[in-house]
Amino acid sequence: MAHFRDLPLLFERIREAHAGVEFVPFSVRRKDDSQSPMYVERLKRIDDHHVLLQAILIRKAPVKLAPASPQSAWSSPFFEHMEEAGVLLCTNGEVMKINSAFTKEYGWTEEDLVGGILPYVPDDLREEFELTRARLLAGEKKINLDTVRLKKDGTRVPVSIRAYPVFDSDGRLAGTTAMLISKESAAATQSLIQLQERIIKDRDQLIVDIMENTDLGVGQYDYIRNRFIYLSPAIRGLFEVELNEIYVNAFAFQKYVHPDDREKMADVLCNPDSNGEMDFRVIVPGKGLKWLRTKSVPIYDDEGRIVRLIGFTQDITRQKFSEEISLKWEKLGMVGHLAAGIAHEVRNPLTAVKGFMQLLDETGSAGDYAEIIMDQLERIELIVNELLMLAEPHEEDEMRPADLEKVLSEVVPLLKAEARMHNSTIRFKIQGGPLPAVCKTDEIKHVIINLVKNSLEAMPDGGTINISAWTNDGGPVIEVRDEGIGIPEERLTRLGEPFYSNKEKGTGMGLMKSFKIMERHGGTIEFESEIGKGTTARIRFPIDSETTIS
Repeated sequence: MAHFRDLPLLFERIREAHAGVEFVPFSVRRKDDSQSPMYVERLKRIDDHHVLLQAILIRKAPVKLAPASPQSAWSSPFFEHMEEAGVLLCTNGEVMKINSAFTKEYGWTEEDLVGGILPYVPDDLREEFELTRARLLAGEKKINLDTVRLKKDGTRVPVSIRAYPVFDSDGRLAGTTAMLISKESAAATQSLIQLQERIIKDRDQLIVDIMENTDLGVGQYDYIRNRFIYLSPAIRGLFEVELNEIYVNAFAFQKYVHPDDREKMADVLCNPDSNGEMDFRVIVPGKGLKWLRTKSVPIYDDEGRIVRLIGFTQDITRQKFSEEISLKWEKLGMVGHLAAGIAHEVRNPLTAVKGFMQLLDETGSAGDYAEIIMDQLERIELIVNELLMLAEPHEEDEMRPADLEKVLSEVVPLLKAEARMHNSTIRFKIQGGPLPAVCKTDEIKHVIINLVKNSLEAMPDGGTINISAWTNDGGPVIEVRDEGIGIPEERLTRLGEPFYSNKEKGTGMGLMKSFKIMERHGGTIEFESEIGKGTTARIRFPIDSETTIS
C-alpha cells in the first residue's frame, strides 16, 4: 500500500518497533501516489516476525480553500512579537510572512523568502515538507515534526516544528503556520531552566537544613487559616510541647508559659503590630524555669493587611542569669562599700568605749555590770567585723591551698549537734580522696554553716539534710540538699540580694555575706528548689591546676 519512495522510512520504523524504540506517528504516501497519504498512528511489535500497524487516511473529507489573500491582509501582534521563530505559508506552499524571531534565529529576511517556495528546506527533505503540508490541507489540526532546516549561510539546524492550519472567518483553509524551535536553543534553554530549578531546589534545601538544625525556633502563623503552617524542630525543645499539639491548637505552645506572661504573648499573636519583641518565662515541671525571647515579623499582602506572622524564638536563660548575677554583684559591691564606711565609723568610738570600760573594770568602779557591758561590746564588735566581711578583701585575707574534705569533716560534727536540736539528721557523703581548693577555710565554713542553718529552718517538722562533695571537670563542688518547704521559682533568682530574705524577720545578711565570700573565691552559689520537696544549694569552686595541699 505504501509508495516505493516511502518504503525505506516504513521499514526503518518497523525495525525500530522490533528494537523497542519509542514510537512516533508518521505519514507515508499511498502506492498509487494519490493526494491522500496514510497516517501511521500505531506500530507495535507482536513477535519476532510480526508487527501490528494501524494507519488511517489523512484526508477524510475535502477541505475548502480560501481565495489567496495579499500579504498586507495578515497582521498579528502575537505573531510578530512571539519568541519562537514563525512562518506563515499560503496553501500552495509559498512563504507569505515570517516574524522577527525567524530572521534573528536563521538569518533569512522577508525579502529573501516571501513569495518563494521554502529555500530554508533542504532538498533531501522536500518530500517530507510536502507530505506535512498535505496533511494540514487534508484537515489535520496539529503536526509535531522533528526535522532539519537551513540557515541563510547554509548551516543545517535540527529543529522541532509545530504546524497548524489557518482558517478564515468562513471556515475555509487560508494557509498554514509553523513555529520552529532550534533544538540547540531548546537544549540551552532547558539547561538554563534545569540550572535555575537546581539553584532554587538547593536554596530551598539550604533554608530547610538551616531551619531544621538550628537551635533558633522558627514558627509561621497564617491569619487566613488561623493556625501555624510551619514550626521548626527547635520549637519543641524550647516550649517542651509536641509540634502536632501546636498545629492542632495554635495556643498549645502556652502550656508551660508562666501565667503572668500568657496574656502578653496572646496579645502579640493577636495584635502583631503592638509589640514585635518580648521576653517571657517557661516553667516545666521537674525542669525548672527558663527565659525565652521571641521576635515577630509581620508579612503584609498588596493591600497592606497582615496575612502571616513569622516568629523567631531563642533561649536567653543564660543571658538573663548573667544579667541578674551582674546586678547582684553590683548591689553587693555597693552594700560592701556602705558596710565598710559604717563599720569604720562605728569601730572608732567602739574602741574608745571598750578601752574606758576596761579601765573602769580595773579600778572596780564599774561594779557588777562590767562583765555584761563587755559582752555586749564584744557582740557589737563581732557585728562590725561581719559588716567588714561585705567590703573588699584586705591584704591579710590570704587564701591558701586546702582540702575541702578536711574542712567539711571539721564543720559537719558541729552541724550534726545543731541538727539534733531541730529534730533533724545530717548525712555526709564525699568522694574518695582529697578535694583540693585555694580558699580561706574559715570563710568556707561560714558559708556551709549558713546554708545548713537555712535548711534546718526550712524543715520545721524535722527531716534529713544531705551534704556531699565531689570534683568534676569544672572544679570542686559542695552540695547541701534538704527536704524542706521549698522556695517559689520567682524567688530563687533573688536569693543573695542585699536585704532580701524568705524568712519573716530575716535581713538577708547571711546569704548576702555567703555570696560575697564565694565571689572573692571566684566561685558561685546556685539554688534549685521545688515546693514541698526541698531545696538544693550547690557551691562551685574554680579549677586551679597549680593547687597543692599543704
